[in-house]
Amino acid sequence: MANSLVKTKKKFSVAIQEDKYKALINNTLGNPKKAERFIAAISSAVAINPALQECDANSIITAALLGETLNLSPSPQLGQYYLVPYDTKNGKIAQFQLGYKGYIQLAIRSGYYETVSYTHLRAHETELHL
Repeated sequence: MANSLVKTKKKFSVAIQEDKYKALINNTLGNPKKAERFIAAISSAVAINPALQECDANSIITAALLGETLNLSPSPQLGQYYLVPYDTKNGKIAQFQLGYKGYIQLAIRSGYYETVSYTHLRAHETELHL
């Protein structure tokens, strides 16, 4: 009986297909084509990251919508922003993390900069990109 009371968490790939999430995304983005592209992009980002697959679907969508409002891509290959999983006492959640290429995009779009340059730094065998 106790096992029947345990709330089962849906996989993100299943949850994102639910009408409530689709309606939220469509209403937020206001464009069905943009909503389809958004769902495909975040589904792809989640599919390649096993830790994200364990995160709450609401937190993934919330974090990704923040990136979408900045007109950035969640693709890890582009490095504009990342959906980063964090453990909390209530389970795993995803949070928005702006990547350095996202900073560059936002700086250029601001109109205050014509170009933005960066250099590679090496510290303790770790390569940092600034």
